[in-house]
Amino acid sequence: MKQLTPMGLVKIMAQVTAIMVIPILGGAVAGLLIDKALETSPLFVLIGVLLGTALSATGIWLLIRAGTRGEPVARSPRHDG
Repeated sequence: MKQLTPMGLVKIMAQVTAIMVIPILGGAVAGLLIDKALETSPLFVLIGVLLGTALSATGIWLLIRAGTRGEPVARSPRHDG
């Protein structure tokens, strides 16, 4: 197994943070805007946060799966071998 450098760890932490924060925050903001337009208080914010959380969990799972296989994250899932 390849040893990570401190800069490699920083890059991984930044990637994990982006994968987690952007979808959740984006879902909350989109839900807030929809709630404001439709005058429905917490409904779409909660839906947006839940969808963002599911998207984040999927992104983290794909990142871990690619890391355990030793593949670059950008590689296509249809790649053979």
